[in-house]
Amino acid sequence: MAIALTLLLVAICLGAAGQVCIKTGLRALGQSPSPATVVLSLFRSAYVAGGFACYALSSILYLLALSRLALSYAYPMVALSYVLVTILAWRLLDERIPGVRVLGLVVIMLGVVIMALSYRGEPPRDAVEPPPTVHAELPR
Repeated sequence: MAIALTLLLVAICLGAAGQVCIKTGLRALGQSPSPATVVLSLFRSAYVAGGFACYALSSILYLLALSRLALSYAYPMVALSYVLVTILAWRLLDERIPGVRVLGLVVIMLGVVIMALSYRGEPPRDAVEPPPTVHAELPR
């Protein structure tokens, strides 16, 4: 299960990196770019394209992790991305983080820690017992 958790954490980090890359690319477009300019930035900005590439790889790794972990465990752990994106925005994009937002991040981290403590290494239920299959008889 360590592989599944590693896949999940790498997926979360790649998703956060994708957010920062996209925001960096969009910043270069200036104040309030048109919707067409924003869409075209996917093809014209290495940062925006790179951000989407991070998302794509993140999604693939998340799928692999999800195939090994219970959804009720894996999905709440994705909340770490909120914390990571906020820290990266503060450090790399010079965004101000008000105290009330920091408090919110602390609450999220407490929730993630509580979720992490619930982990017992059990595979998802569907990995233990496949659902029964129904075989319909064809009319003769």
